[in-house]
Amino acid sequence: MNCATVKEWMPHYIEGMLSPEVELNIRLHIEACPDCSSWLEEAKGLAALWSDMERGVDTLEPLDFPDLTGDVMAHIEKLETGRRERATKATMARRRTAPGTSWMHYGVAVGLTFLLLQFGVFEDLAYGINEINGQMSTSVTAWFNPK
Repeated sequence: MNCATVKEWMPHYIEGMLSPEVELNIRLHIEACPDCSSWLEEAKGLAALWSDMERGVDTLEPLDFPDLTGDVMAHIEKLETGRRERATKATMARRRTAPGTSWMHYGVAVGLTFLLLQFGVFEDLAYGINEINGQMSTSVTAWFNPK
């Protein structure tokens, strides 16, 4: 049995909830492994502390904590209302400007295209496209008609 398995089953070993074979294997491992032996002592100490705390719960007086739920929920609602108002205002402003902005973008694109045509940037573009088409058609023809 390895250390990880022993540490996983340690709470059940302490409570005596394991079968005799598994309990024997764990006990043999703990006797041979100093790390798991110290782990067992620590787990037994924590179990004892936990059981002492559970027995002492009945003797403790209930603590008087203030109820903050109402104040916290009111503050959350106030924050949420403010967020909704800001979101609505931003959406309304964007709806008014979005169509005008898109037409403005198209106008700028058309203007730049005409400007580039005036400077002759696209002059050799038709030749380049024809050259690419010719090369592609030659390679496709060669691919379908092997020699």
